[in-house]
Amino acid sequence: MFSLRFNLLAPGFFYVSIDHFVRIKVMSRPKLQDQNKRLVQVNIRLTNAENEKVTDFAATAGLSPANWIRYKIFIGKNPPVRMSPLDVSIYSELKKIGVNLNQATHKLNLGEFPKEITTVQVELVSLLNTILKTLLDDRQHDQG
Repeated sequence: MFSLRFNLLAPGFFYVSIDHFVRIKVMSRPKLQDQNKRLVQVNIRLTNAENEKVTDFAATAGLSPANWIRYKIFIGKNPPVRMSPLDVSIYSELKKIGVNLNQATHKLNLGEFPKEITTVQVELVSLLNTILKTLLDDRQHDQG
């Protein structure tokens, strides 16, 4: 069978069958150069309100609070907000609607009215006049 020294669960071994084992190279984190290592630790104290604020900002950006603070200090801006895919799709649809509305308003301000709008406008004005006339001329008492 197997010797007691042979460990099936040892890292780097993958079980294929009882008779065969394949050695897999385990990928590790790349080594940092000395100049890129973060060796100095700075501790700060925050109130509960400040901590909640930093935590909320960090969660919105998809960062840890420490990384959010680091970004804010060294870049000088708030990190970009990470939106969920649903928020991105809603935002893009609202942007399309806004662009269409802006284009339509621009054409109307230039005086470019489609013929259909003029006929619909005339019909709406006549219907409004009929409704107003009916409301104002209705002097009969309620039958209740």
